[in-house]
Amino acid sequence: MNGYKTISENIEFEIAPIKKSRFIVCIYKVANHIEVLNSLDAIKNSYPNANHYCWAYSLADNNQFRFNDDGEPSGSAGKPILSHIKGFEVTNVLVVVVRYFGGTKLGVGGLIRAYGQAAKEGLALAKITRVEVQNEISLEYDYSETVNVENLANRYGIQIIKENYSDNISKIIKIVASDKDMFLEEIKNITKGKIKITVH
Repeated sequence: MNGYKTISENIEFEIAPIKKSRFIVCIYKVANHIEVLNSLDAIKNSYPNANHYCWAYSLADNNQFRFNDDGEPSGSAGKPILSHIKGFEVTNVLVVVVRYFGGTKLGVGGLIRAYGQAAKEGLALAKITRVEVQNEISLEYDYSETVNVENLANRYGIQIIKENYSDNISKIIKIVASDKDMFLEEIKNITKGKIKITVH
C-alpha cells in the first residue's frame, strides 16, 4: 500500500432528531485497536446513559475492519456505518453513532437509514487528507559514491533518520513507498551495484 485517505481531526455532530430519537455521530482518527478502545471509552464518558453506541472502524494495517450493533437488531447499525466508511474510502477511522431512544421504534429499515444517514452526514463534514506510506531503508556505500547518492536522495526528497561515517557511509532513510522501487533501481545503477541495501 502506497498511501491512504483518513480524517485530519476528530469531529462530533448531531443530526436532526428522527421520531424523537437523538443520533450523535463521533468520528475519531485511530491507528490501532488500543486507540479504538480508548476512543470508545471517551465517547461513552462524553455521552453517558445513551441507549446504544453503535460503531464501525477501518484500519490501514492489513486492511482490518469491524462493526458492532450494540444491542440494535443485527445488521441495522454497524453495517450501514461501515458501508459509508468504505464509500468515503477512508481508513484509520472510527465512526460511532450514539443513540438516545426517543420512545418510538424505527424498525430495522428505519434504523439502517438512520445510522447510515448519521455516518454519511458526519463523514461529509470531516476534513479528509491523504497519508503517504513511507518505507525505511538502510544504505551502506563507499565515500566515492557520496555525490551520486546525495544527489539522488535530494531528488527524491528523502528523509535521513540516522547516519554513520566509519570505513563506509551508513544511512537509514525514509522514502515514500510509491517511489521506493524506482529509487532502488536508480541507486543500484549509479553506484554500479556497489551499495548494500536493506529494506526494513
